[in-house]
Amino acid sequence: MKIQSIFAASFCLLSSISAHAAIQLTVPDEVELILVDNQEVKLERSFFSTTSTLDLENGKHQIVFRYNPVFKQGKDNIIVSSDIIVSTFSAEDKEISFKFPTYNSPEKAKAFNRDLNWELIDKNNNSIPFAQSQLIYNGMQVGRNIQFEVAKFNTTEHPAAFKEGMLTVTHKEIKNEQGENTAEQMLHYWYEKADQATKERFLKSITNK
Repeated sequence: MKIQSIFAASFCLLSSISAHAAIQLTVPDEVELILVDNQEVKLERSFFSTTSTLDLENGKHQIVFRYNPVFKQGKDNIIVSSDIIVSTFSAEDKEISFKFPTYNSPEKAKAFNRDLNWELIDKNNNSIPFAQSQLIYNGMQVGRNIQFEVAKFNTTEHPAAFKEGMLTVTHKEIKNEQGENTAEQMLHYWYEKADQATKERFLKSITNK
């Protein structure tokens, strides 16, 4: 009877662990993780470690990041920053990490923006399928509102778009780095998306106020 009780307790414990198992994403120092599922993330990095770990629920996720490899040239550190990459993937109960090509010079590392030859792999070195796109911005990079740009991207039909929680992100109050409200940006965006008749009704409504 006692053995049966121990077995039952052990089974319940294992079931509980399995039910709460999730994805562990290992993020190396050269990856600047900007957003996960439309939300900002803060990774705690140890002084003695070159990676950080982010726990995610099982299922589909979107990651937004830059790849910033660093090269030592004499006394200087040369950083080669990629364009912002938007990627979606699905996984369950896996330990996942980034895998990048090996570059031996800053000049060769610049090819990454063209090739985008990175991978997500599990602990057995198996590739995790994902969709990706570059978030191209023509203009000054300083002060970009990445969260707003990704919200716009997620209204498209691109395979890397993340529809889960999209309405929450696009309609909530989003702040840029200076703390300014982006309501005006949203107005411009939805105005440009509207057909001509809708634009005319909108202009008429605000003119009459």
